[in-house]
Amino acid sequence: MSEFGPSGLLAVLLLFTALTLRDVYVGRSKQQPADGPSPLPDTGPGEHARASAYTGPVLRFRLILRTSYSKVFQEYSQAISQVYPGVRIQGDNYPPTPINRVLGNLVSYLKLLSILLIVTGLNPFGHIGLDTPSVWTWSQDNKIFSCLMVFFLCNMMETHFLSTGAFEVSLNDIPVWSKLQSGYVPNIQEMFQILDTHLKMNQAEHTGFSTT
Repeated sequence: MSEFGPSGLLAVLLLFTALTLRDVYVGRSKQQPADGPSPLPDTGPGEHARASAYTGPVLRFRLILRTSYSKVFQEYSQAISQVYPGVRIQGDNYPPTPINRVLGNLVSYLKLLSILLIVTGLNPFGHIGLDTPSVWTWSQDNKIFSCLMVFFLCNMMETHFLSTGAFEVSLNDIPVWSKLQSGYVPNIQEMFQILDTHLKMNQAEHTGFSTT
């Protein structure tokens, strides 16, 4: 690995820089809400007006997007839309704590800086008057492998800081399930039972109001 020429190292630098910048900047789109299947798709100005005027039940999932829970959300959205076509489904990001968000961002920038230093060979220890550790010498002899290690280890740390384990469900802004409290994600049959119970309760409440 240490025999790579300048063109090979440049290619590696560009690859890891592109991947890291994607994680640092594009990855911030995790904080944006993501709508799942809905009976009111937004396809134009008229559809946006209809969506804003929608007054039916809204089932909202809050989780860490772009994780394994995202696939669960998509599967549940499709199944619930078929059984309860009148329910609008939304998916939003459940944000990590402020300190974890800061730590996750720091790890992302540290990943980019470390890869740049390894590929360019710029020794940061000499500039601050410290003895060069053996791990730095090893990284210079194995630049490709070192970049891979930094990339994947930092990604693991970033995922650890930004993941909350949340899978929170609310119906019309009323919490109906919390993984943070229960410790597990309900299966689809449990979700159907939860929805059926709360929808019947809402219907009974509206019926009671209309007869008074």
